[in-house]
Amino acid sequence: MRILLIGGSGLVGSHILAEAAARGHSVTGTYRNFPTPGLAHLDLADADATRQMLAATRPDWVVHAAGWTWVDGCEKDSARSDRENCEQPVRLAQLCREQCCRFAYVSTTYVFDGRAGPYGETDQPNPINVYAKSKWAAEQQIQSVLGGQALIPRVICVWGREAQQKNFMYQTVKALREGRTMRLPADQLGNPTWAGDIAWWLLGLMELGEAGIWNLAGDQENCPRVEWFCAIRDAARTLGLVPVGSASGYEAMTTAELNQPAQRPLHSGARIQHIQQRLPRQPRSPASLAGIL
Repeated sequence: MRILLIGGSGLVGSHILAEAAARGHSVTGTYRNFPTPGLAHLDLADADATRQMLAATRPDWVVHAAGWTWVDGCEKDSARSDRENCEQPVRLAQLCREQCCRFAYVSTTYVFDGRAGPYGETDQPNPINVYAKSKWAAEQQIQSVLGGQALIPRVICVWGREAQQKNFMYQTVKALREGRTMRLPADQLGNPTWAGDIAWWLLGLMELGEAGIWNLAGDQENCPRVEWFCAIRDAARTLGLVPVGSASGYEAMTTAELNQPAQRPLHSGARIQHIQQRLPRQPRSPASLAGIL
């Protein structure tokens, strides 16, 4: 397959790029703000450049793994959230329809309100923050543009090797190395998910020509954030990445006590029976940091 990957410099995008290449597909990756060797610059705000990129690469699939994922930032700037998480990918879907190529849009289980998780693919979304509302709007509009033939993976709590080192795994190890205490929401539950598992499943679904919504997540759908932190801490100690005798490293509190600008769904965990029936795989444990850090 020929694949055009939007957001190749990010956490999920970089793993998709590597998995696609490992499978022998021809893949062109793009970046916007983080220059990365081997990737082409593309800003989806430039409609002409986007159209030219599609014409030049003639992809069978376009994968949108970009967007603005800073939840509190989106809450403060809803216009930017709508542009980058909804309007631009919807316009990209329209171009894919014109070019007769398939489209995959990486979404999130944050589209749920978190009151009744874990969630399956057929549960009704009810987003409670600006970021999630823009993602849910994009899901609906993209499927409308493409007649229900878009592939929409929903992901959650993603971790893994990342050039920008922004995800929770890096935050935890950095805090432990610096002797800082992290304030963690004890009431938030979800699936810690290795980006490599997402990439493996997504490429498999693309090869099978699948469409629709698929939860792509780890198998710990009720994992508290504190438990995830402790798994990373203990693994990092075992690997010698942080001092064995260091303090616990966290202070547990409620999400309300964190007083963040955007509401968080407390239980946005994902059920993964659907993908496991189609493409069985044992997800990587959040404690298995060997070879990543």
